[in-house]
Amino acid sequence: MGLKEELEEKAESCDAPEEYIGVAKEIVEGLDDKDWAVELMEEGAEWAQTYDEAVVYAEAAKEFIGDDDVVGNFLSNAKMLCMSAADFIGLGAAAGKLGLDDMAKEMNEAAMGKCTKLNDFLTLSNELAKTDPDMAKQVMDKAFEKCTKPEDFVSLAKSILDSTGDKDKAKEIYEKGIAAATTADGFSALAAGAIKDLDDKDFARAIYEKAVGSLEKGDELLKFAEIVKEQLDDNEFTLSVYKKAEAQYSKFDEYLKLAKASFENTGDNAFASGVYQKAAATNPDCAQLVSLALAMAQDLGDTAAALPVLKQAQAAVKNNADFLKTADAILEVGKDDKAWTDSIAFQKAKREEFGKLYDDFALRENEIKNCAPMRTLAGEVFKETGDNFYAAKLYKKSENLTIHFSDFIKLAAAIHADLNDAEWIKEIYTALLDKCKSFGDYNTLTNAIQDTLGDSAWIKTIYTGLESKAKGNGDLMKLAAVAIEKFNDKEWAQKLVSGVAGKAKTVYDFTFAGSTTLNLLGDRDSALALYKSAEGLCASKQDYAGLVALVKQQTSDKAILSELLSLGRQKLTEFSDQLFLAEAFLVDAQDAENAAAVYEDAELNALGNDALSQLGTSLSGRLGDAKWASRVLAKIR
Repeated sequence: MGLKEELEEKAESCDAPEEYIGVAKEIVEGLDDKDWAVELMEEGAEWAQTYDEAVVYAEAAKEFIGDDDVVGNFLSNAKMLCMSAADFIGLGAAAGKLGLDDMAKEMNEAAMGKCTKLNDFLTLSNELAKTDPDMAKQVMDKAFEKCTKPEDFVSLAKSILDSTGDKDKAKEIYEKGIAAATTADGFSALAAGAIKDLDDKDFARAIYEKAVGSLEKGDELLKFAEIVKEQLDDNEFTLSVYKKAEAQYSKFDEYLKLAKASFENTGDNAFASGVYQKAAATNPDCAQLVSLALAMAQDLGDTAAALPVLKQAQAAVKNNADFLKTADAILEVGKDDKAWTDSIAFQKAKREEFGKLYDDFALRENEIKNCAPMRTLAGEVFKETGDNFYAAKLYKKSENLTIHFSDFIKLAAAIHADLNDAEWIKEIYTALLDKCKSFGDYNTLTNAIQDTLGDSAWIKTIYTGLESKAKGNGDLMKLAAVAIEKFNDKEWAQKLVSGVAGKAKTVYDFTFAGSTTLNLLGDRDSALALYKSAEGLCASKQDYAGLVALVKQQTSDKAILSELLSLGRQKLTEFSDQLFLAEAFLVDAQDAENAAAVYEDAELNALGNDALSQLGTSLSGRLGDAKWASRVLAKIR
């Protein structure tokens, strides 16, 4: 069998690229038949599934066919198998290696058209940088359009540096990337790249400063501060990030993690202490406050700031366990405040002695919503344990729940009985002064002051202050009564009464002043003068009826009534008026003599049967003089 027949037989049995290429090579070497060899490789190339398999035939053609047209045909066929930008890039690279620059450019252009992702452009640009810098630049420009995230700009800048070493261009890309950054991670990627790739810490700081201005979420800023610390190791700048984070926070756990992180990364205990204090202001529970205080005292060494937090924790105690934990912290941190620690040690001993009682007290304390039950509980605590500190806390709670005047009075009395705290009691009474709405309230308050504080001087000051607040004569007369009854101060009472008398304009004013003068000052002559002034304003039977009614309420001195009615005889001269006067003398003044005299005047004016009938009835029914009545009635015609 000849060589040709043998190669024909081999050619018929080929089913893999290496077999087609191997037989084709033998054909060229043995028979120098390049056409047959090309034909055989084209047959094999028809079975290629990827551009890589087709490129193998082009490389073989370059090796032993040596015809660029044939090589180009194989690459053109390979182009049909390219599915992605990476495929075209690979095919372009292969064409370049095979010396087909035009075809390589064609493939690279096709690759550019297929690029959709930033990595595609970067890969293509890096490949072109070796052979076609101009086209590589075009691809890089296209790549820039695909950058949307800070990480994209970092990758692009790195690619520029790797391919061209142009730091200025790379920095320009970073600057454009800043505008795309919105999160801590994005800014951090840019800054880290600036340090690593550009070796430019100043530029990295500028990026971080821009980030601080753009970031608004506290947690992002907290995370960002960690990165700034690691990348720049700049305490002042790191602290500025924490300060901005502080402005975004409002909750206890947020302030807590901020304080811990800031102190750990900057060592600035003043800032951390301030943040801890803000955490304390969010109204956390007792255990949280104790933890805060211990952190401030032990970690930061800021005992002065820890003490108010422990006082807050003490006020927030809800149960016996809370108190014992708080007490231990106070005894540890507050050693310099002997009065406080002594009181805490006393309370701790009481709570350890009466543990079950205190558990019950705490349950009741947390359930009570009104002042009276809280006041009662405070009294029980003091009675059963002698713990005046806990009792004081409960009395303070009762005070905060108290609304009504009477309850404040009861509270002060209870505090006096159990705690004898004069300063606190006076604070309660002072506040009550603004709640007094009547003389009754002032009397109740001053009685309470006398019973608990025994402060007569203060009581006098309270009443003297009322003189300028009096709304009318009634208030002034009540004050005059107080002047006599509480202070036996006749001079002051006389001044008040004289003031009222000097301003009197009505029957009521004069009689009111008269009764006070008579009953409080015991000055009958002055009182009678005032009553006479009141009588001077009377002109009718109705006026005198009103005067009689007022005087009867104010005094039992019938002689005063009789004298006022006698003055009325000069004004009341009609029959009906005289009948009224006679009966008033009898019934109200119990003055039968003057009554008889007026009846005589009335008889002279009784000119009609009706008048005679009324007079007879009055003489019989009121005066009890049947004979006189009969004589009058006999005149009736």
